[in-house]
Amino acid sequence: LLKMYLPFLLLCLSLGVVKKCEHTPTHWGDLPGSFCGEKRQSPIDIVTSQVQTDPNLLNFTFTNFFSQHVKSLTNNGHTAEINGGGLNGTYSLDHFHFHWGDTEQLPGSEHSINGYRYPMEMHIVTVKKGLTLDQALASSDGVAVLGFFIDVCEQGRSTNVAVKSTISVADLIGDVDLTKFYRYMGSRTTPSCAEAVVWTVFHEPIKINRNLVSLASCFKTHFPTKTRLTNIYRPTQDLNQHEVVASPATPLAKSELEKSLTWSIILW
Repeated sequence: LLKMYLPFLLLCLSLGVVKKCEHTPTHWGDLPGSFCGEKRQSPIDIVTSQVQTDPNLLNFTFTNFFSQHVKSLTNNGHTAEINGGGLNGTYSLDHFHFHWGDTEQLPGSEHSINGYRYPMEMHIVTVKKGLTLDQALASSDGVAVLGFFIDVCEQGRSTNVAVKSTISVADLIGDVDLTKFYRYMGSRTTPSCAEAVVWTVFHEPIKINRNLVSLASCFKTHFPTKTRLTNIYRPTQDLNQHEVVASPATPLAKSELEKSLTWSIILW
């Protein structure tokens, strides 16, 4: 279902929910009431050799994520919730949106891994249960965002499918391994950049067939041309106070020190 629906969702949602900002990201800190110049800002480049494993980051529990509650690109009233995964409480789905670049050669995921930026990124935004959005944005962990990289692959069947049936959030995620993820405390990536977000960035990307995405005119040069929206992402921010940890299942790159120690042991 992911391969059938996601390219169409990207185009339609982006036309409806993305707004251009009058100021470039470098000047967001000058906006009234802005937190964009503070020290806990998102997105960031996740350097895996500097990430520690956190044994407390156990698996998530998803409620109604498998219910077919997304129809005609709107929510029909069912509530999707998440808990576990090291989250302090239960969070309810608010919305999801996408970030992208200009072309395949100029990718636009907001987060990056070891300096590598994926073509696109999907954010599933949830709010701590019992709080309004305004209350959540005033709390250090009021919002939990699930970030999914979106990549293209060469293999797969290209099918032209109309969006007629209802789908679930889980259909968008596809077969991504949800036990492998990074965690840090950060901010929204658009003004006011409120530092109220518990970020979960999944290690494995959502993969979409290159031919299908091109056919749907939702990538490469067609997508920016159709929407007149390009480079819809905030550049990565300084780490500052960020401490990035990973779930036990997430593979982490060894630091240069660890590599040298391992090599010394082998020589010994």
